[in-house]
Amino acid sequence: MSSEQSTVSSQCATPNRGSQLAAARWLLPALILLFSLHAPLPTLQAQPTHYAFGPTFGTIIATGGSPFNGRSPTAGIDVAALWQQTDTSVFWHRFWGYPFMGIRANYAHIWHSPAGHRFGLAGTLQGPIIGPLHWTYSVGLSAYTRPYSVTHDTANIFIGSHLNCLIFIGLLYNLPLSDRLALTAALKIVHSSNGYLYKPNHGLNYLQLDIALRYQAVSSQQSAVSTGRRPLTDPHFSPYGRPFILIAPAAVMSRYDPPDSIRFHPAYTFQLGYIRHPHPCFNYGAALDLSYNFSHSSQPTAPRLPVYPAATLFGDCLWGPLTLRVGLAHYLHRYPLNWSQYYERVALYYRLNPHHMVGVGMKVHDDHIDFIEWSYAFEL
Repeated sequence: MSSEQSTVSSQCATPNRGSQLAAARWLLPALILLFSLHAPLPTLQAQPTHYAFGPTFGTIIATGGSPFNGRSPTAGIDVAALWQQTDTSVFWHRFWGYPFMGIRANYAHIWHSPAGHRFGLAGTLQGPIIGPLHWTYSVGLSAYTRPYSVTHDTANIFIGSHLNCLIFIGLLYNLPLSDRLALTAALKIVHSSNGYLYKPNHGLNYLQLDIALRYQAVSSQQSAVSTGRRPLTDPHFSPYGRPFILIAPAAVMSRYDPPDSIRFHPAYTFQLGYIRHPHPCFNYGAALDLSYNFSHSSQPTAPRLPVYPAATLFGDCLWGPLTLRVGLAHYLHRYPLNWSQYYERVALYYRLNPHHMVGVGMKVHDDHIDFIEWSYAFEL
């Protein structure tokens, strides 16, 4: 067979092999979306208290390790349905200043885009800092119109799949216009990547400005909440601590396999640690973190069982059943790849009861997601 015929055959074979894994490529992102949208729902009333709509503007920005070196301005729209948590009998509603939970959808048209245009759907949290200044955080999924294809589009080396994680974090300024209308401006950092669910996975990062008109669906008299000083402690809460175990499986493609390889590898995280609950809205703790990433086994000099023990410190913020965990870990032993000695963990959990939590998390090296994992934690 000629080299030209071999090339054509390999190009035809790649999509066929890829179609066998189509379900795997779409199932995990779909579960991420369902979790990020479903997790706030038990805390929400039947009807949104606020709606927001407005334009977005931004640009792709380069980060450490990213091959991006051009300019890609963006413009789009963002819509949101928000539920303000206004039950004065619930401590965390009052402590967080009656925060907002909700769902938002957005579209970004990206000029000179390496991966096409972006559609997004995410769960969102927002709360006051001081006066009209708020923090805002959203997590969900983005869909890109032109992901990487080894046979058709070798220019896009950023995004290997249609579906990717979508994370927003930023500051929002709220300017009331009337009893029911307000103008908001939010400056956000936006991240999209797929956690090596499909190669390549350099990801894309954006600096984005959102301008929105917010409409209050109920009158100010109906939604009135106390504007007095927030309570710092709950007299009905007693601090406590517990040991815990956490199990988190994942599936990743190897960054060390050939570019056209579609082989998935298992990855696992096991944690054994101690968590302290000093406050109804904050936790902290430490754990021994054992990560197994078999995608490294394709390296000729890699160990047969690539296990990486690390010491982890973490802190939690709690909004009722929702827990946002941020941790920093230091490797006690690692295979000598081009990594730093430290890595980060970010996770969103839903507490089923006082002893059980489930959620989705990310292991991150220098703002680059190593893999996405599904977690179950049990406090003893």
